[in-house]
Amino acid sequence: MANRNIVERIYRYVVQLPEARLADLTINRLAVRFEVSRCHISRRFHSERGMTLAKFIQRRKLQLAERFLLQEPALSVKELAARLGYADCQYFILRFREHWGESPGRYRKLASPDPFDFI
Repeated sequence: MANRNIVERIYRYVVQLPEARLADLTINRLAVRFEVSRCHISRRFHSERGMTLAKFIQRRKLQLAERFLLQEPALSVKELAARLGYADCQYFILRFREHWGESPGRYRKLASPDPFDFI
């Protein structure tokens, strides 16, 4: 019974996880939290959701990255990468570009309104 709806429980947990705890989130930590094996939850998540659990966690972090870029313009890309748990800023930039189609810096620039657009 403990494994019933495990994928849905994990999904809801990750989506509702406070941003400060998302940076340290790993499949191993989820396995410990939900008292199941890493392989089991990875396999079940992929089977039921159509994407790997690692990819889901990464997407969640990248969604949060987008929000930070737009809401905190003074936050550097390097600081953002560290805040989201990426030890390597270049790796973060690569993943962000794969997901959003632009580098974080360019994404921020394109999304931010230009104060001189009205001229």
